[in-house]
Amino acid sequence: MIKRQFLKSLSALSLLSTIGTIAALAPSQSTASAWPTRTVSLVVPFAPGGSNDVIARRLAESLRKSTGQYFVIENRSGAGGVVGASYVAKSAPDGYTYLFISGSIATSAAVQKTPYDVKKAFEAISLVASAPFVVVTRKDFPAKNMTELLAYARANPGKINFGSAGLGDSSQMATELLASKAGVKMQTVGYKGQGPAQLDLVAGRLDMIITTMASIRGTPADGVPKLAFTGEQRDPDHPNIPTVKEQTGLDYVVDVWWGVFGPAGVDKAIVAKMNAEIGKAVKDPEFVKFLKSIGANSTHSTPQALKKLMDDDVDRWTAIAEQIGIRAK
Repeated sequence: MIKRQFLKSLSALSLLSTIGTIAALAPSQSTASAWPTRTVSLVVPFAPGGSNDVIARRLAESLRKSTGQYFVIENRSGAGGVVGASYVAKSAPDGYTYLFISGSIATSAAVQKTPYDVKKAFEAISLVASAPFVVVTRKDFPAKNMTELLAYARANPGKINFGSAGLGDSSQMATELLASKAGVKMQTVGYKGQGPAQLDLVAGRLDMIITTMASIRGTPADGVPKLAFTGEQRDPDHPNIPTVKEQTGLDYVVDVWWGVFGPAGVDKAIVAKMNAEIGKAVKDPEFVKFLKSIGANSTHSTPQALKKLMDDDVDRWTAIAEQIGIRAK
């Protein structure tokens, strides 16, 4: 009799446990299906006005139209994007705080000690845009194409100086990779952003910059010589400008990309919903038109594809940083 009552009690406890588990799961599933129910933050880890900021603001507007909720931009600049990225990495993984950043998330991790493990601290959501870099030089630079530029570099080791927006930024790493592939030496000059570097290029105090059309569009630097794009193929909007690979035969293809990440641990259902909303947003005709106007292309990816892209970039840029001696120990 006692044994029978014990088994009944055990069975009742098991049933209650199962009900409790279902009840615990239900709010999470409900929350995911209702997301977003309030304002969402897009953290841009750079100052207002740069390509990360202007693209993020256009994306936020497209997402607002798609979801009916506001997506606000928070500029948290410093340390090459590490300050803002660190803020997101420490944020609650509730689906209401995201990081909007370019491939500089990988270059920063390659050259400095970050307060987070870049491969583990973030939940990849989706790519948003991509673009090739463009090689630009001062107006009176003796080389008029990439073949001549590399020949000049070989004849004058270390004489060509190029600008970068701080140690390990994407433009520096793209240039260091070119130098490595070509077997030449060039000298980097660090600036606090692309703006000052471009001003020195226009003034003739700097020889070259590898940057994006988005960065120079509408600035005095838009009028300097553009020797090559760094993509796999010519830019359809600039068909007369050949690629570096096409001119030199080097296995050199570098694109800049922009994407969205959340803190690690965001509910997979919310990740899927945010990914789907970005997929709709990047097809917004106004967003596509805007990106075209700054030399970029809208794109969309699975979270897994963005994660692999970032991890591969971290490995590639880490190898380059170690090769040229700028990786933090």
